[in-house]
Amino acid sequence: MSNTFKSDPIEFKPTAALPAPKSTVGPIAWVRENLFPSISNTLITLFIVFILISLIPGVIDWMFISANWSGTNQEACVSDGACWVFVKAWSQQFFYGSYPTDQLWRVNLSLILLFAVIILSFTLPASFRLRVSIPLFLVLPFVCIAILDGRLVGLDFVNTDLWGGFSLNVLMAAAAIIVAFPFSFLWALGRRSNMPLARSISVIFIEFFRGVPVLALFFMGSVMLPLFFAEGTQVDKLVRVWIVLIFFMSGYMAEVFRGGFQAIPSGQYEAADSVGLSYWQKTLLIILPQVIKVSMPNILATFVMLFKNTVFLLIIGIPEVLQLLLTALSNSNWLGGHAVEGYVFVGVIFWVCCFSMSLLSNKIERDLDTDKRD
Repeated sequence: MSNTFKSDPIEFKPTAALPAPKSTVGPIAWVRENLFPSISNTLITLFIVFILISLIPGVIDWMFISANWSGTNQEACVSDGACWVFVKAWSQQFFYGSYPTDQLWRVNLSLILLFAVIILSFTLPASFRLRVSIPLFLVLPFVCIAILDGRLVGLDFVNTDLWGGFSLNVLMAAAAIIVAFPFSFLWALGRRSNMPLARSISVIFIEFFRGVPVLALFFMGSVMLPLFFAEGTQVDKLVRVWIVLIFFMSGYMAEVFRGGFQAIPSGQYEAADSVGLSYWQKTLLIILPQVIKVSMPNILATFVMLFKNTVFLLIIGIPEVLQLLLTALSNSNWLGGHAVEGYVFVGVIFWVCCFSMSLLSNKIERDLDTDKRD
């Protein structure tokens, strides 16, 4: 009887992958590749590092180490550092203007409602997010106006002359953006329309508000717009400026939307027509989401531009934050030259808001990016 030897099956085991060479990964490799890839780039990097080393220690010392933080008047600014006492003493005016102190909760409530609606538009379930957030956004400006004015909701009346500060910049920009968004969409559709009258009106409107400087528009809204109302009609200056901001924003946004419409392939329109969708169903359900997706960077740029342009309201006497800063600098109790501290403060709060808008825009872009999803 013969013995049969059966060998055990050999299991294939691949060798472990070798780590990437240390010269191509890690912080050292990144520094070498991005900061010192060539002689010219190395010289530029060294020059920038020299400038930063020369400036940053002094800036940090002026802003934080040697700064004056406590006190209530100019006499408290005794060191050579920044006098943040000036910003602290005027902080209420910078944020709220001359709004009555005992009614500041109304301004805070308006800002809370604005941020709450923004948060809800990101956190609500996707199944009914748009059906809830869009009506809330459209109603929000008028709710905030009613709260700040007071008469429609049974509160004490506060004249718009007392509204001001950075809160006014935020609320004016938000209200103009929200109301201008649907108008700009309609103007973009009108410019692409096959009807000559609708197209001509849209082109004239868009080109006028894109071609006239915003300062000239503010003066027109403040001086010329009342001429178009019936005799004896009194329209508040802040409302007139708000109307100008809406038209200005809608003119720029209409061109952003038009570029987005042109970027959508014609096959999308043909596919919507092939399943029997109406014009508005095709536009709102198929085309508009894709337009917003491809136009989001330009939409954000337009939002930021309008938000920063609210500082030009000081030219026509609207007490926004920059106007109040100039008022504070001319105050006889603060003639110590605190302009740098004031402008740094205003610049920082504007940068924080614009950077936050950029983060929101990036999140929207990621949520809308369906091209590479599994």
